[in-house]
Amino acid sequence: MAKQEIIQNVFDGPESRAIVERMDKKYLRYAQEFQGAAVKDAITAFRTKDITIIEPTLKKLSDAQNTASFLIGMGAVIIERERLFKMAGYNSYLEYAQHLFEDLDISISTLSNDKIIVERYIDYNAPLLKAGFKLERNSNKLLFLEEALQNHDEDDVYSRIANDSYRTFRDWAQRPAHIAHKPGPDYYIDVEIRGNRLLVGGKNILNFPKDTPDKIKRLISNDLERTFAIREGGNTPYIVGTYDKGEQAAIDNFLKKYRSKR
Repeated sequence: MAKQEIIQNVFDGPESRAIVERMDKKYLRYAQEFQGAAVKDAITAFRTKDITIIEPTLKKLSDAQNTASFLIGMGAVIIERERLFKMAGYNSYLEYAQHLFEDLDISISTLSNDKIIVERYIDYNAPLLKAGFKLERNSNKLLFLEEALQNHDEDDVYSRIANDSYRTFRDWAQRPAHIAHKPGPDYYIDVEIRGNRLLVGGKNILNFPKDTPDKIKRLISNDLERTFAIREGGNTPYIVGTYDKGEQAAIDNFLKKYRSKR
């Protein structure tokens, strides 16, 4: 590893030099391996021990960090949506993300959050801009946008994400406006297979290719029947992979306990 250049002190006088040397020995020596104008500016500010100088520096660093996070997320979105991971020899974005974690030391959780923020900003850009939403100091609210839309009126969501503090919006987004997902009666939806046609409520919505196996037809029919029944009951279907019926029962039991507390 090349020898690191020592960041030069910027203060004059014996007393100032003594303060700088104490700061270097106690804290700043740990940052010497990082270089660049921003780092030098920050260390210069820290050496002053003046809160009125340090605080604006922290704000600048935070802004730079938020910008970097957004650009990392945008890179991840581009790689996934344009399927660029195939150029690197990976079969899926998830495999490529593991490569980023293992070989480039990019945290999976950080990468995931950055990617979600960019996806939300792209997918909901028109209503966000209409509500006056600004990315600066607001980007982390986007992590809770879809949850807010599930629990609250759409107009309220966009107004509050643009104007609330992060904590206020997060807590409000996660709190349903009313109990909308209490367990209710099962609903029967008429899903029927006739030859190579699949009918829902007597209406033909899907034509199977002639060589589609009966097992696949029944699988699709059963899945659609359950999905429509869930929607008819006023709930939102959510598909999650499970290993066996034991895991499915565990999820059902958790939801019952969770709903009973709401």
